[in-house]
Amino acid sequence: MTKCQSAINNIRNGRHPLLCSIRGRERIVCCMNSWYQPRPTSYVPRPVVTVPTTPGNYYQRPKPTTHRPHNPQNGCGPISPQLTAPKTGRKAWDKCIEYQEKLIYPCVRSAAFTDDMVRARRCYHSMDELIVGGLGAAKREFPHMVLLGLGSNPQTASWACGGTLISERFILTAAHCTMANRAYVSFALLGILNRSERINTSNLYRIKRIIKHPRYKSPSKYNDIALLETETEIKLSEDAVPACLPVDTTAPDEKAIATGWGATGYKGLNSDSLQKVILEKFPEYECKSKYPAKRHLENGFDPNTQLCYGDRYESKDSCQGDSGGPLQLKNNKINCMYTVIGVTSFGNKCGIVGEPGVYTKVSAYVPWIESIVWP
Repeated sequence: MTKCQSAINNIRNGRHPLLCSIRGRERIVCCMNSWYQPRPTSYVPRPVVTVPTTPGNYYQRPKPTTHRPHNPQNGCGPISPQLTAPKTGRKAWDKCIEYQEKLIYPCVRSAAFTDDMVRARRCYHSMDELIVGGLGAAKREFPHMVLLGLGSNPQTASWACGGTLISERFILTAAHCTMANRAYVSFALLGILNRSERINTSNLYRIKRIIKHPRYKSPSKYNDIALLETETEIKLSEDAVPACLPVDTTAPDEKAIATGWGATGYKGLNSDSLQKVILEKFPEYECKSKYPAKRHLENGFDPNTQLCYGDRYESKDSCQGDSGGPLQLKNNKINCMYTVIGVTSFGNKCGIVGEPGVYTKVSAYVPWIESIVWP
């Protein structure tokens, strides 16, 4: 542009030159000098507006006259109120909104040849009402899903449990998933759809710290929840979007989605692809009837810290290998974000019609989670 006098004149007169192409990071303007010569005329030239310049710049765009709400992302407008919710000061809630703003509706440069910033939409949620009786999940449909490996070597690790990404450094899972056969959970794989995918170091993270709930006492089934801290910060992207925690307990939860790489039938083989299934919530009295007091469940089903979901008419359930994975809802206030309401814990027999599985009730543990993840 510095070699085109007509473009410079346009800028000085408050007009943007027409951009013809981009070469690397350099913008090429359509220069009128070479093919256009103005006819002689007796018009009176309009006054030239003097614009302060800085080294390397011929023009600085004037500030817009219309007020735009303050936004830290280069003046990009806010997300529509219909798609999000205001922050409340509650750590888990506010982080959910931050992740939505950063990852689902990020501020990006406009596709037009301008410096304008616009909100993109990067939502891959399925619109269906949908892993026994389940369906294969789509790529990026559940970007908070984590596959956990036990052992000292990722190539030989036992990838036996699931987890939920909830921040740049923490994964939520079941306490009983943190150790098996004298091997500790050591690795986390993010952004994968199939178990058979080749392990890529870019989405493989080593576990630095295992934090089981202080009231969890194996082999008891109560307080079956844990946090895993990674050695390095997880790179958030379209393939790695944290799930929200259930701060808003008024959200409808009659149906929820279970996801995992577990068995596709009782005593069956684990699935290679990530499965999803819609389950219905069973009432408290039924859960207590299905899970009375017995060994490892001394007081029977506890509605304060446990949930039970299943299907009365079809063979739908989470199974072996789904342990630690999420039971989730589509957040009805923060668009295109999931809320993890349960952690897959245990069941009598998976995939049996009318037999619900038990999930650790995440809402009962949000204060504990916040104190560690966002102290």
